[in-house]
Order: sequence, then C-alpha cells, then structure tokens
Amino acid sequence: MSNKKFDFFNRIDELPSRLYIILGILFMAVHTAVCAYTEISITASALFFIFLYAIISAVIFLFSRRRIAMYKAEHRAAEEQNSGVIAAFRDSIDVPYVVVTKNGKIVTVNSSMKNASGNRDAYFNLELSELCDLDLDALVSYAEAAEQEAASDDENEEKEPAPKAFITVIGEKKYNVSCHPVHSNGHIYYMLVFDDVTKLTEITDLHYAETPAIAYIVIDNLEEIAQYVKGSYRAEANQVETILKKFADDMDGILREYDRDKYMLVFNRKHLVTCIKNKFSILDEVREIRIGEDNIPVTISMGVAITGATLAEKEHEALSLLDLALQRGGDQAVVKNEKGVNYFGGMTKSQQKRTRVHSRIIANKLYSEISNASNVIVMGHSNPDFDSIGACVGIASLAMYLGIDVKVVTDVENPNFIACTEKLLELDEYRNVFVDGVEGLGKCSYGTLTVIVDANNFAILEAPEIAEKSFNTIVIDHHIKKEEFKNEPTLTYIDPSASSACELVSEILEQSLPAGALTKEEATVLLSGIMVDTKNFTRTVGTRTFSAALYLRGAGANAEVARTFFNEAFDDYRSEALFGARVEIYREQIAITTSEGTDSGHDRVAAAKAADKLLTVRNVNAAFALVKIGNVIHISARSNGTINVQLILEQIGGGGHFDVAGAALSDKNIDEAKAMLIEAIDRHMNPGSKKMSE
Repeated sequence: MSNKKFDFFNRIDELPSRLYIILGILFMAVHTAVCAYTEISITASALFFIFLYAIISAVIFLFSRRRIAMYKAEHRAAEEQNSGVIAAFRDSIDVPYVVVTKNGKIVTVNSSMKNASGNRDAYFNLELSELCDLDLDALVSYAEAAEQEAASDDENEEKEPAPKAFITVIGEKKYNVSCHPVHSNGHIYYMLVFDDVTKLTEITDLHYAETPAIAYIVIDNLEEIAQYVKGSYRAEANQVETILKKFADDMDGILREYDRDKYMLVFNRKHLVTCIKNKFSILDEVREIRIGEDNIPVTISMGVAITGATLAEKEHEALSLLDLALQRGGDQAVVKNEKGVNYFGGMTKSQQKRTRVHSRIIANKLYSEISNASNVIVMGHSNPDFDSIGACVGIASLAMYLGIDVKVVTDVENPNFIACTEKLLELDEYRNVFVDGVEGLGKCSYGTLTVIVDANNFAILEAPEIAEKSFNTIVIDHHIKKEEFKNEPTLTYIDPSASSACELVSEILEQSLPAGALTKEEATVLLSGIMVDTKNFTRTVGTRTFSAALYLRGAGANAEVARTFFNEAFDDYRSEALFGARVEIYREQIAITTSEGTDSGHDRVAAAKAADKLLTVRNVNAAFALVKIGNVIHISARSNGTINVQLILEQIGGGGHFDVAGAALSDKNIDEAKAMLIEAIDRHMNPGSKKMSE
C-alpha cells in the first residue's frame, strides 16, 4: 500500500463526525418535507428518521474503523519489512559510514563503523568529534566545491580536480573520509564514508622511506689550502674520509670514492629527514678539522638528489646540485626534493679555487664559442656598475680580436657608464658597440652567442628577453648562484671566490689575447671593475686578484684615471648623507641604517656606500642599509667576513656573497622591511628558531 493511499484512509478517521452532521442535516430536510407535503405526523416521521440515522451512522462507524485498522496494519507490516530490508542493507555494507547533522551530531552509523569504533553503547546524538578527529566544516566545504565544479557546464574547466585527502584515525586504523550531502524533509545531513587506507599508508610510507637518494661529496679546499700550508694535507683528508664513512654507516648507506677526495653516497630517504633536522651537522664536524698555523678549516660540499624516475636521473641531478653548491662558495649541502631546492651550511668564506689550468680551459672554450658564432651580444645586470661594464668591455675586446661582430647591451645613460667609457668611446671600434635592449634584441639570431657577465640571475639583466631567447649562452660571474638555470647555458663559469667579474675576464684575456691586443682604455675600465668590488684592494682580495691587476697594469691600465671614475656627484653625496642620522646597533655587532631616499637613481649606490662606511665603525661586523626607491625597499649588506650576509638576505629573497649581498622588497615600507630583516638576522644567529612567517 502506498503512502498516499494510507494517508487517504487515515483521513477517513476524521470523516464520520462530518458525515454524521451531513446526514443529520439531510434527514432534517427530508423530515421537514415529509411533514409539509404528507399527512404523516411529525412524531412518527421524527422517530423514523432518527431510527434510520442511527442505523446508517452505526454502519459508517463500523466500516470506517475496520478499513482504517486494516490499512494501518498493512502499513505497519510494510514499514517493518522496509526497515528490515534497510537495516540488512545498511549492515551488509563493509565500508564504515556515519550520517551526521550539519552541526556534527551523529544520526546513525552502520555495523562496520560500530566495529571500527569499538562498539560504543550509544551513537545517536553523539558529537562527531568524540568519534574521530575530523574537521567537518573543511570536509563539507571541499565536498560542496567539488560538487559545484562537477556540475559546471563549462567544457574548458577541469572536471575532475585532484581529490583532497581528509585522513583521520579511529582505533589503530587510518581512514580517508569522503562527504556526501543528503537532503530529507527540508533538512540537510551529511553521509561520511570512511575508506580504510591503513595498508595503503603503510606501503606509501615504506616506499617514501626506502626511496634511494644519491649524494655527491667533495672536499672543497684542501689543494688550495696546501698552497699556503707547509707539509702534506693527506692526514686531514683521511680525517674527512673517516667522518664521511661514519656518516654513511649511520645512515646504512654506501660510500665510494670515485676520484681523489671526491665521493658518492647512496642511502635511503628516511635518513635524509634526520640530516635535514640537524641541518647537515656533518658540515660542522668536517669544519672542525684545521690545517696549518692559521687553523684554516677544511670544508666539504654536497649535492643530494631525491627526485628522478631512475637512478641515472638522480645521479645526474646530484652532480648538478654539487656544482651549484660549489658555485655558491662551497661548505654547504644542496638538497633537491619535490618541493624545490634547499641549502644548508655556507658558514665559511670561500677561498680562491681557480688555477691557471682552469682559467686556460675556460678561455679555450670561450675562444672557440666566439669564433664559431655569427655575432656576439654581451650583457651585464641592469643599473650597471664598473665591474659589469668592465667585464662587458673585456669580452667585447676578445670578440673584436677574433673578428666577430659584437654588441654590448647596457644603459648608455647610466652615470657609471658615462664616467668610465668617456675615453673608450673615442676609439673608432667602440663607437657603435654599445646599444640598448631593443636594438640588441634585433641582433639576435640562431647563430648568436650571448655572453652574460657579472650576473647569473637572468631576471636582473639589462634585457632579460635576450637571454631567454638565446640558443647559445655563456655565463661568467662571481656572485653566488641562487638556483638552477631553466635552460642550461653552453658554458658556466661562476666562482664566488673571485673578487669581481673583471678579475675572471682578465684571466681569460691573459690566456687568449697576445701582448698589446688589449688597449690601455680597455685595461683601465677592467681595472676600475676590480677596484670597485675590492674597495681599492682592501676586501675579498687574493693572489689571483693581484695577478689580474698586474696583467692589466702591463696592458697600460692607469689606476689614477680609474680612481677618477669614483668621484661622487653632489646628488650621490646628499643621498649618502641621509643614512647617517638613522643608525642603530643590533645585537652589539650589526649596524642597521635606513633612508626614505631622494627618489633618484643615486639612492642604491648611496645605500651601498653607507653600508661600507658603517663597517669602519669599531665592533661592527655587518652593516645593512635600507632605502626606499619608488615602491621597493632596497637593502645593501656588507660584512667584514665574520657574518654571512648572503644567507641572511636569501631568507627574504635576496642574495650575493658571503660579505656583500643585496635584496629588494616590493610593496613594503621601511619599517616592515626592517622588521623582516631583523627576523632574518635572528634566524641566522639562532638556527633553531622557528621558520619565518610567510
């Protein structure tokens, strides 16, 4: 019997009283008519109709009661049958489920959920939070969003988004919970289905833990240190090997020396988690090994790869990461996982690692690439300094010597460019060499060789679009490499131990050009680049720096002329003076100064000079100068070699060298930028502190 039929007969229970009234009215009307039109007495007619009314009423009463009772019995039987079927069906489902209200109150559960939750005494009206730890609001919101997206009519939309996992634990098992809205009598309920993923999670965790990782390890600076230390360094190398073997044993890994002081390590990923937690403390252990009377520390560099479908891909990735660690100055571990690249260490200042053999190899390769190119485009970073301009001039000189058409892309209106190229532009061969980015882009073709100097971050180049479109690129730089290149250059020569890009280029020219090929004007510009980055040979200077300067001096470089390039304009002097009034000493050894700037291009240079000047203050080991230029806060950082300002500024998106670094923060005011800087300093000085907030 359908519900509609039962409702109809259920309403019969209300009909007799109405029928009795209707019959009474009808009989009264008939009684009145009989009395009016016949000779039957009123009493006899009344008795007759009363008797008839009583009989009919009794029949109606008995009939309706019987039919209602019958249909109610049938309905109860149907309900009992349906309830039995529903209960049997519900309990036959092996997957646990719960039906809850929108407020998280449990309405019903099946037997599988009862078994999973320990067969509680009662479930009805129990809080879901008492059954499991699950964010119902987040689960419902995700389910509703997924339902709306699935119902979208836009064929271009992604119809099946990646499912989000809502994992909860009941008893000793893990469940992935899905949510299904249920509407009933104007109310909404949610059916939560619990899929047992305990075994899957165990297998996933095991696969994650047992995934092989490959690391390449090299001892950074033994051969270089040996140049300054009497005697052999093999005892120290053996100490490093002992530490590495213990490191491998602790991780159940395999360590093999594939070349002198170079190792390959294979281990499981679960041990890498420990290394990351202790921030690769093995770097500190190795650094405790000292050589010579000056106690020079021995350091190692590591490249660790987890990503890659095959061992061969991981091995290739690990080599690239090791190269990145060395290009960043060594004494660090570079780890790449699915989320990106992470850096650990970098606590010592890099030592010069170049040899004449290395410079000769680079020079020969560069010589060959330029010779085979149809034309050459040389480019440095935007807002060029003397080092960037000088390195560009050096590469242009080599291309001219080889008879290859060359253009230098730079800002010809920049004061630094005007100051150092005044004499150079008087030479016939340089009158059409310097161009802007638009003209440089027009010179690009398939056979063009692009040489990037004094920068390895393509985003800061004078014309980034040229580097992006180049088919053949060479990078020569002395800044620490922050990340891998999207498109690997043909040749990469990055050495953070060099004082300047001009030093690297000068060594290449010494190996490539015959005596007299480099003009005195070119040599003077190159020398000014070394002078600006070494602060007149007082910072980051090594034996090779003086060797490069000696070569340039022999080519006719005039230090007195180069020194005139540094003469300040009045605007520069005024910009620098603004920093003097707002200086504070933080942590008793770090100077921080700020300026709202003068809205001119001189402010960045003034910030760098202000940071340099603060280093001359007694007991100041690092200095930071912040200046506002437009909507960007520029930070210049300097160190005397005891604090790694590069690692500090890398935390807020900057970079540079151990003792020279910079950063740019968009859409921040001075106070906000200063707060971020102080937080980065605290994190660097206290490695155990929490991560910076996003």
